[in-house]
Amino acid sequence: MTFELLPFQARASDQIAARYVELVGDARRPTEHRGWDVPFYQALSSVTGSGKTVILADTLSQIRAGMTLEPIVLWISKNKAVVDQTFANFDTGGKYAQLIEDFTTASLSTATWWQILDDTQAVVLFATAGTFNRSQTSRDFLRVHQAASDENGRSTWKLLLERKAPNANERRPLIVVYDEAHNLSDQQTDLLFELEPQAILAASATMRTPGKLGQVIDRLRHAGWSDRAVTDIPGQPTKCLVTSVMTKEPVDAGLIKRQIVLGGYTTEMETSIDDMIDEFERTDGIAHDLGAGFRPKAIYVCRTNVAQEDGLTDNPHSPFVERKAPPILIWRYLTERKGISPAEIAIYGDLKVDHKGHPLPEDFKLFSGGEDDFATFSAGSYRHIIFNQALQEGWDDPACGFAYIDKSMASPTQVEQVIGRVLRQPGARHYPDPSLNTANFYIRTGSKQDFQKILDTVKRRIAGETPDVMIEGYSDPRDRSRSRLDPRERRTVPEIHIDSDAAVVPLIETIARMHDYSGDAVNTLGPGELTRALQQVGVNTAATIETIRKDHSNRVVARWLVRRHMQSLYPEAAKTVDWSNPKFEVRIEVTSIAAGAFREAAEQMVDVYLTNSELTFEDANPYVVSSILAKPDSLERFDNALHDGYSDLNPGELEVARAIDATGHTWARNPVNGGFSIPLLDKGDSRRFYPDFLVWMGDKIVAIDPKGGHLLQSEAGRKLLAIRDERGRQRVLVRFVTQGKWTHEPIRKTAGDGFSVWRLNTSGQVRCTHHRTVDEAVKKCSEI
Repeated sequence: MTFELLPFQARASDQIAARYVELVGDARRPTEHRGWDVPFYQALSSVTGSGKTVILADTLSQIRAGMTLEPIVLWISKNKAVVDQTFANFDTGGKYAQLIEDFTTASLSTATWWQILDDTQAVVLFATAGTFNRSQTSRDFLRVHQAASDENGRSTWKLLLERKAPNANERRPLIVVYDEAHNLSDQQTDLLFELEPQAILAASATMRTPGKLGQVIDRLRHAGWSDRAVTDIPGQPTKCLVTSVMTKEPVDAGLIKRQIVLGGYTTEMETSIDDMIDEFERTDGIAHDLGAGFRPKAIYVCRTNVAQEDGLTDNPHSPFVERKAPPILIWRYLTERKGISPAEIAIYGDLKVDHKGHPLPEDFKLFSGGEDDFATFSAGSYRHIIFNQALQEGWDDPACGFAYIDKSMASPTQVEQVIGRVLRQPGARHYPDPSLNTANFYIRTGSKQDFQKILDTVKRRIAGETPDVMIEGYSDPRDRSRSRLDPRERRTVPEIHIDSDAAVVPLIETIARMHDYSGDAVNTLGPGELTRALQQVGVNTAATIETIRKDHSNRVVARWLVRRHMQSLYPEAAKTVDWSNPKFEVRIEVTSIAAGAFREAAEQMVDVYLTNSELTFEDANPYVVSSILAKPDSLERFDNALHDGYSDLNPGELEVARAIDATGHTWARNPVNGGFSIPLLDKGDSRRFYPDFLVWMGDKIVAIDPKGGHLLQSEAGRKLLAIRDERGRQRVLVRFVTQGKWTHEPIRKTAGDGFSVWRLNTSGQVRCTHHRTVDEAVKKCSEI
């Protein structure tokens, strides 16, 4: 399986790795004691679904490449479900395995003594915090702390503390990765620091620093490091303790859903579930019709053994049909009244059961959170999952787009936590129909005022943390149905894709010109000296500066270096390279001459791909204009639009929309993320171009955009204006409208009045015409 590292993810991991190098190379790096420098620390702050695991894994590979000994990575999370899922993703054949291809993987509780002592093989050990927490009595804890792991009777924990190969002079580097790091306790932090790690990477949105970690952070602050989130200029790392990913980047990349809709219900459970199942089944049909490749799933969040209406504890010794436990009531309603197969329903929680007197029905799938339950549960094809907090941090399925929250769980905090479970986008792309890009919540509350408090709180939180995700709320179910506007008729646009056939031969020629470093024992090695300062803690004396010989760093496969660099520039280009070429198999140090040459070659290959690729269209799989979500109270209605109207137009867009409507042509507002898009043949974060408006004129479609003027300076902009099929025909004509008067040679603005329309002339040259009014500009766009 080939995994595509996105540019913003590569940029985040580049930043963390560069900051690590900055600290390691700092001659005045503080020390804990002579044998242990203050560890590198970095907090990764990123919205759920943005790929924190991917960023951390790529960071590990980069940090490893700069180390002299193969490191041990201790990857920790509070929740066993999270650990199991992460382990499966990194294990051989897992979807992220290629990100750490120079590492082996194992569970800490089953790690062998040789995996810990062998300094010629990097390893990632996965564990829950309870595995090493001395207050625990679990089977994994006993294996780590008490069982003899080697021939000398040392425990796994003792081996981790020593982590020195036989006859070696130095300990192996230890990197601690803590997923969901806000759960880290003081005791767990202190235990981890017994191991004296070289680096700590924490996936957390907060700078909570318990126990000894706080002391380490203070020492780094005194050495000039700041906990203010800063985006570094490439090649210029800052002394910052936080790497933050802007929400816009994963939203634009299609990794998280575009919008959240919260519905408030003061009715009985059945009414809210009825509405959810109706929308669930309608969305299931849309996913089938669009060939989305997934079927939606729903979660039901409720208390486990306490009745939802009167708050009394449910009696497990009652007959099944008399029990009041919310999971049982929901299960019965889904199976008996909604016709849902029990095989599609799972209950994950500590539901009390009288197995002898009143056993559960045979088709009642209960997972009580045992050690092996999550793996069994994950292997099932359940589409309706009933649970409480126990599953929340561990379960992660992008197909989940629906959530019923019982009123016993309906607090702003609970809703915020559940949002993270349904925010991931299936298929890592947005779909034409907004229903497939939406997280839907059906929340039972005691009153409309309670729901309004939840809505206001969640809106504030979402606006602060995920401002690029839209959030709407309603307390009248009729408002939801009014917000969906279906198109008045069926209209399509030919699908536009990249034709890279002409790039194949130039890419082969570029690779053929690359130097072959096989057998080169000189240029594949990096420099071998390190200058550092030793400062004794608590003593007011000058630091001792010393220069020592540095062993050569760990080698990496050239293929990893080149492919990763190409993915950070333009991921599609990496898919066209034959990675089986022996030139990519050579192992090199990342600071070597060869590594520099391979990075240059990666950039050249991306340039060759972009230069020789063109945009073309095909009618076989057209984009079909779908329904939209609008705000009924702020709807601007139009006579000739495909929908009754639109509510998301800013003043400039509204002016253009009215001018288009006045032409009498059928047109549509094209939604960002999920609408009609065109690939951009340009390096950078913006991978696709979404024109604002689509206008149908006979057999041609004019795509008008009043905000794309910045693209005119690039070759990518010219190619957008020159889209043709393999026979040279034009069906989709892109027209840019820029405010003011412009010249095309050179492209620059000369006055602020009027509007300029951009297009290609018959010779393939970019030209513009100036118009006094927006109506005249739109009329010019319509000339085909």
